[in-house]
Amino acid sequence: VLVVQLNLGYLATLFEHLDLGQTGMMRWVDGAGHERLRISNTGIVVSGVPLIPEVSSGADTTGQLLQRSGARDYQSLYQRVPQRGFSVVVSQSQDEILASSRLTYDRQLGLTLCMTLLILGGMVWTLRGLRKGQEAFNALEQAQQVNQQLIDRLEDAHRRSSHAAATDHLSGLHNRRQFLEVAARTLSAQRGKRRLMAILFIDMDRFKSINDSLGHKVGDMLLQAVAGRIQRLLEPNDEAARFGGDEFVVLLAGERSEEQIDAWVRMLVQKLSAIYSLGEHEVTTSPSVGVSICPRDGQNVEGLIRSADAAMYSAKRAGRGQYRFFDPSLNVADVEEFILEQAFGHALNERQFVLHFQPQVRLDTMVVDGYEALVRWEHPEFGLLYPDRFIPLAERSGFITALGWEVLRLACETLARWHAEGRKLRLAVNVSAIQLHQADFSDRVLRKLFRHNLAPQWLELEITETTLLDEEGRAIEQLQRLRQAGLNISLDDFGKGYAGFAHLQSLPLTKLKIDRALIAPLSNSPDDSPIVSSTIILAKRLGLTVVAEGVETREQVVCLKLAGCDVAQGYHFARPLAPTQLAEYPPFLEAAGVVANATCVPS
Repeated sequence: VLVVQLNLGYLATLFEHLDLGQTGMMRWVDGAGHERLRISNTGIVVSGVPLIPEVSSGADTTGQLLQRSGARDYQSLYQRVPQRGFSVVVSQSQDEILASSRLTYDRQLGLTLCMTLLILGGMVWTLRGLRKGQEAFNALEQAQQVNQQLIDRLEDAHRRSSHAAATDHLSGLHNRRQFLEVAARTLSAQRGKRRLMAILFIDMDRFKSINDSLGHKVGDMLLQAVAGRIQRLLEPNDEAARFGGDEFVVLLAGERSEEQIDAWVRMLVQKLSAIYSLGEHEVTTSPSVGVSICPRDGQNVEGLIRSADAAMYSAKRAGRGQYRFFDPSLNVADVEEFILEQAFGHALNERQFVLHFQPQVRLDTMVVDGYEALVRWEHPEFGLLYPDRFIPLAERSGFITALGWEVLRLACETLARWHAEGRKLRLAVNVSAIQLHQADFSDRVLRKLFRHNLAPQWLELEITETTLLDEEGRAIEQLQRLRQAGLNISLDDFGKGYAGFAHLQSLPLTKLKIDRALIAPLSNSPDDSPIVSSTIILAKRLGLTVVAEGVETREQVVCLKLAGCDVAQGYHFARPLAPTQLAEYPPFLEAAGVVANATCVPS
């Protein structure tokens, strides 16, 4: 029998540096599978507990086992030493074996999660940036589309506005401005080619009466029909325009001889004179056409149009449905007079008449006593026209009464404005004898004053000697009613005609105005014109205020003052003033230095 004695302390020293972990153990198992020795972190245990039969009975010298002890699973590795009849088994719980792996796993998992989150965050940030970029791109694209639509609309609006600016809305032809531009370009391009070109100025006869009797709708339809007929006659390079109202202008720029131009104009007159079917109405009218030839009658568009316009009025005077070529012998003054006569009614409707004001100065105080209203015509083509240009036309054409009422309206508006500004001044207006023969003249004058809240004494009516020719006494009756109401009545241009002092007694006058023809000879003393002196004396005996017209020198002022004249007006004090000049005119002339001291030199 061999007995082996093992010092456990030595064995413990042998395995003290062996790291078996918290749950690990090393066991010696005999050939029967009994545990003989166990070494763990708690120490060395010697026992004979049967443990692992598989270790001793197995054929393999090495292997691994999975065992359960208590609540733990153990992983065991064994090594058989058959020569010595024992086996060594090393065991450790799976939890401890996997602990480091799990820690690494957890760390890797955490790192993976962090990386995943970072990647996801980066992706989210990138996607958000891409989405914002896409949104910005979409917004830019949408803005570009909107801008393009806006540009398209603006271009379309520009085209339409350009077309509207260049086209007469009613007829569809060129308007005046566009025609002048096109015609100027055409004339410039054709200059030097020795090609005849013609300008036609067309005015439709009886259009105003058709428009007034059948209405503006029919009038517009007629203008459209005329424009259509003109367009159908045009050839390439020809142009047509409506200048306004019933006036049309045509440029014949094709290759035509003067005979061919004449034939074309004759055909135009024929076509435009045919009956027009306008809805329920059949209208007959005709054109008056004036023709000017380039370069014979003018070198530019404006000159050619003026020549054609003059020729058109010559054609209109010859009768309806006529045409005339421009002739330098045409009386331009007669043409202008005819133009003014035709435009008079339109000027009244458009209120082209205005008032200018000539101050009337009291000679004793040199203070402005009031103003005489003088009518002017602000003509759009001829400029400011004076009464000698249009009063005879008004009398001849029957517009004198309408003009008189327009002047009274303007005078009342002016007085009301002056009084609102604190300027208590009197205003004198001229009244025609024809107006005075109207049965309701005095009533209408008083109604105008009442409408403007004006006292009658601020308005003065100036009449002429022709009023004395009223055999029925109707005009004098109207004047008496107005004088009783408080208006001032003055006789204008006394001494110019046949009226004497015997006639004056029949009129309800407050003033007598001596004509400028009697004032002009005054230079040194009142004796230069005994008629003036005697007129002043007799007028004062009748209780009339005396006004001298046409005073142009300071010597005349002094002589009139010595003769006892009350009031004077004329260029010496001021020419007729436009409304904008009134504010600058001094009410006290002597203080302003307008009248200087002067003495009459003995004759």
